[in-house]
Amino acid sequence: MNKFLMTSLLLSALPAVDAVATEQPKLIVQITVDQLRGDLLKRYADHFVASGKSKGFKRFLDDGTLYTNAHYRHATTLTAVGHATLATGAIPSQHGLVSNDWYDRSTGKSMYCVADASNTLLGAKGYSSSAANLLASTFSDELFQATNGQAKIYAVSIKDRGAVLTGGHHGKAFWFDKKTGNMVTSTYYYPELPAFAEQFNQSDAKDAYLGASWSLSLKESQYHNDASNRPYQMPPKGFNLGFPHGMPADASATYYDMLTYTPYGDELTAKFAQHVVETQQLGADDITDYLSISFSVNDYVGHRFGPYSLEAEDNLVRLDKTLANLFSYLDKKIGLEHVLIALSADHGVDAIPEYKALRGSPALRAKAVEDINAAALSVAADLGIKGELIEKIALPDIYLNYSTITASTSSIETVAQKLAEKVAQVNGVALALTAKELTEQNLQYDPIKAKVQNSYVASRAGDVVVVQKRSTMLQSYSAATHGSPYNYDTYVPLYFTGWKVKAKEYTRPVSPEDLAVTLSAVLGITQPDRATGQVLNEIVIR
Repeated sequence: MNKFLMTSLLLSALPAVDAVATEQPKLIVQITVDQLRGDLLKRYADHFVASGKSKGFKRFLDDGTLYTNAHYRHATTLTAVGHATLATGAIPSQHGLVSNDWYDRSTGKSMYCVADASNTLLGAKGYSSSAANLLASTFSDELFQATNGQAKIYAVSIKDRGAVLTGGHHGKAFWFDKKTGNMVTSTYYYPELPAFAEQFNQSDAKDAYLGASWSLSLKESQYHNDASNRPYQMPPKGFNLGFPHGMPADASATYYDMLTYTPYGDELTAKFAQHVVETQQLGADDITDYLSISFSVNDYVGHRFGPYSLEAEDNLVRLDKTLANLFSYLDKKIGLEHVLIALSADHGVDAIPEYKALRGSPALRAKAVEDINAAALSVAADLGIKGELIEKIALPDIYLNYSTITASTSSIETVAQKLAEKVAQVNGVALALTAKELTEQNLQYDPIKAKVQNSYVASRAGDVVVVQKRSTMLQSYSAATHGSPYNYDTYVPLYFTGWKVKAKEYTRPVSPEDLAVTLSAVLGITQPDRATGQVLNEIVIR
């Protein structure tokens, strides 16, 4: 018999757990839905499961405390940056994650946010990941310290950065390997792949979707979105323009990669999370445990098909059912009155530019890198500098070539200022700020400049930082994207349900930074060491 079916049958026979909430939650579950803009759950609420205890998103919408005006206070609204902020309660200038990647001058190479060459990947072959680049403690780190290492702390995701950053420096992180379909970790966390992970990898879970077909869950007329953005979509390899999307019949790297662009990827993530709870006995004693689950598929789908696609909408319909099953399991296993569940996102998203322009809104897909290089040539000519002024462009950052500049009569600050002035005139660019401005001036008076300053770490960011105009993609690598300081990218849900949470909605401005410090306050433990968030009293004070 399938071991996951066996687990479900055993759970159905479990005795009912005590329905009285404990003084502290037995388990904290932090759910992050990648690219889930703050308006989307209410927009699609009529699609979600709402029958009794079998609720997914509606467990928040109907029974939870909702903060419906949550915005990030940084400009680089990207996956690593958002997850690090949720985990640490700090802005990027404090936690150090300025982007998914940045340029390392000491090596002359791009540095991936969670790359760790000093450790080894476990469960597959490839590069290793860890939280070594995270410069602040996380809520999970403080929980580890407060319990003398007795709290069980796990983080799971398809993306390594979605698990590593919330797991912190002391938790155990697992992520999906697209070549093998395995859930993997690294020697940063374990000397060898633990038996429970190997057991999951050897099961039929990852291959349960071979030959499956992702079709619409509802009648097409029932969806809020339609097919009108299809001409502008960029489907990944193996996918059609339009439903159904068939999966390969044979296990291969192609199949495992395609999983991440379908609701099956999130379903597999939830299965592994449930496997962790079951085998590691999370929530089984009086010491609060922590489980972070980051669902990545919404981001993969949004980038390729756009947030206003039928694919994006149906993916959330299916994720709702996945969550309903997960919550039902937690209710039987632990009792949801003993589980505090938080839901947020790492960033929002904007529409496909061409689709937005079709509806009369200003939007642009630019070629900024070419124009920035042209601007640099112009500055070099103006200042009489021979050689390349720019060492690396990794938008929004521009790294100057110090060797070229120091060999001239111009200072690095002068070149940076002249280049910023030229780049600000590039098509699609709203403004460009220099390192000197970002480190020596107080820019908090301006809402956009403040977000850029909140994102800046001098040792990792560029000499010039570019801000795009609204609804503008400065380089084209996907149909839709995020990464700007504008509201469509900073707006996310911040919802709570479960342990002692009341049904209430608040519209005052809050930030995802507030999550980590609020969870710390719930448990009465030290806040993460560089946290800048504020405690949400409604979750703490009873």
